[in-house]
Amino acid sequence: MTHEKALAPGTVIQGEKRSYRVVDVLRVDGLGFAYKAVTEVRRGSRIIEVPTVVREHMMIRCSHRGPDGVTVVTPEDIAPTVDSCLEVFIQSSLERARISAECPWIINVLETFRSNNTYYYAVEFLDGDTLEDYVMKMGGSLTFEQARKVLAPIFDAVRTLHANKAVHTDITPWHIRFVHRGDELIPVLFSLYASMHFNDKGTQQWSIPVMTCEEGYAPPEQYTSIEHFCPQMDIYSLAATLVYALSGRNLPDSRGLSEDVVRETLPPTVPENIVSAILNSLNSDPAVRTSTVTKFREDLGTFQGESANETSRSILDDDGNSTDDGYTLLSYMRENWLRLLIPLVMLGVLVALVASM
Repeated sequence: MTHEKALAPGTVIQGEKRSYRVVDVLRVDGLGFAYKAVTEVRRGSRIIEVPTVVREHMMIRCSHRGPDGVTVVTPEDIAPTVDSCLEVFIQSSLERARISAECPWIINVLETFRSNNTYYYAVEFLDGDTLEDYVMKMGGSLTFEQARKVLAPIFDAVRTLHANKAVHTDITPWHIRFVHRGDELIPVLFSLYASMHFNDKGTQQWSIPVMTCEEGYAPPEQYTSIEHFCPQMDIYSLAATLVYALSGRNLPDSRGLSEDVVRETLPPTVPENIVSAILNSLNSDPAVRTSTVTKFREDLGTFQGESANETSRSILDDDGNSTDDGYTLLSYMRENWLRLLIPLVMLGVLVALVASM
């Protein structure tokens, strides 16, 4: 019944930067729909279709479609309630887009826009392997060095969220996907729809959407009401994800987790200092738990990844052109430093000669 109010396949949603043709419904909830869509981009002399995900705000129990089958129409008596929720959707979409632009390891928000008497935000469609798939293909578990290489960028992504007074709340092995950026395969954190955002005083900016609790990855306090900025929630989820990477096993419900269970889950080859760092980040008490991504990294030892500045941002740039070659300005400067240095040296010599005349 709820899908009857979804946009029909083939419907074109006109954004500010590009248009999106609906292919299918991926998700529906009380606030609206998530669609798989395609948008056209130019790659050289060709125009190709690139898959995207478009989220539409439509409170299906309050609103309906107009005669055109596209426009969102809301009765006057409940319009104030719907408008209030729409404003929250707009603000959260803009905030997620702003944070996404700061880190290449976070799913790319392509644009946010008004259309059809409602609001949308579009993100890149990730169809690579999840971390869960990757671990299975690697034999069911990763070495610490393999896990470090895979998860260090995700630590960067979470640190970016926390620096912007936001928590992800749903970090799991299936919310990390690998995507190709040129010749590189990089991990990307997605499912931003679950993120919570806080103001400078640390209080929540809005109360929707309702958090989900993924067993084994959600800390005990996430099963209650969260009113203040609590990055320790994501620290717990990061630690549980690291346990999965090292063991190929999901931890049980956090409300019954013990140190013995964690130790039994981890392979015996994991060094004690790493086990200790993980245990501190899985503490059931958020006041005692490792409090920051930086501290968790320090406890793990060398757990740094590639500089975010050296990685191409997306297959689409702001103009809708392909950047799939993954070649950045920094890459060019690194490879052509001598060619760039010679003119500078010659200029310096010329300036010195002129000054001496």
